[in-house]
Amino acid sequence: MSTATVTDYVPDYLATPGTALAGKVAIVTGGASGIGDAVGRVFAANQAKVVLVDIDADRLKKVVESIQNSLPATGAATVVGVTADVTQEDAVQAIFAQAVADWGRVDLVVNSAGRDSLSPPVTEVTLDEWNATIGPNLTAVFLVCREAFRVMEQQESGGRIINMGSSSTRLASGPGHSPYRASKHGMLGFSKNILLEGKGKKIGVTVMNPSHVATPMTQIIDKGLYDGDIPAYVDGWLDEQEIREGIHASCIDVANVAEAALYVATRTPDVTIPTFSMYPTHKAHRYGMEI
Repeated sequence: MSTATVTDYVPDYLATPGTALAGKVAIVTGGASGIGDAVGRVFAANQAKVVLVDIDADRLKKVVESIQNSLPATGAATVVGVTADVTQEDAVQAIFAQAVADWGRVDLVVNSAGRDSLSPPVTEVTLDEWNATIGPNLTAVFLVCREAFRVMEQQESGGRIINMGSSSTRLASGPGHSPYRASKHGMLGFSKNILLEGKGKKIGVTVMNPSHVATPMTQIIDKGLYDGDIPAYVDGWLDEQEIREGIHASCIDVANVAEAALYVATRTPDVTIPTFSMYPTHKAHRYGMEI
């Protein structure tokens, strides 16, 4: 797991308060850091009841307290933390069962839990590295989406699922990183399928592809590492600006992703947003409109 310092757990982002999600219940995985943290903030600021899920209990507690302290004392919004490993079937089932027991429904699900894998070319990739990446990036998405469907298909209003991808859902932008790219390509394929299955049930499915976002994960890459202390393979992956300034300083602010997630979350069931992509402008020469 990441060894980012505790000062990194709060993004430099305070969501603008609103009422767009009043009465909605949202489950956000990977909620103790980066994109999941920021999405939890904007959902709670818009009066959703938010369940933040993460495997890192200490950091999750700090994030939940931070969000709670930022909310007005009206009680319109609620945020709770659940420490769980979303690669485990029984844990995922328990998360949804508790949300339904507490609030009677689940309207929104954001799959933001995941693991980077800046691994070397395929001949040097171990089976442990492959499994450590496929688990949180693909198996967990399957488990969470399956439970979301089981709840949402019983609701007249259906629901919305947002699966966080990246540029790697569609591209291989350099050598190495094959477990990560396989996991994100697989997530996109899986999402395409359940989008069709949700059509007649008012269940919307969107894959958001934010790439190069400023989070604790990108801070670690600047140290030549990923997932805590594993050496990162970056040959042919970084562009001139990232080599000159560092990848974290060249990333887009996480607020962009959170606000986009709010937009997707507030669409009515007659609107489908299959994919939604964003990345730093300096990456346009590499990504174009292909992601």
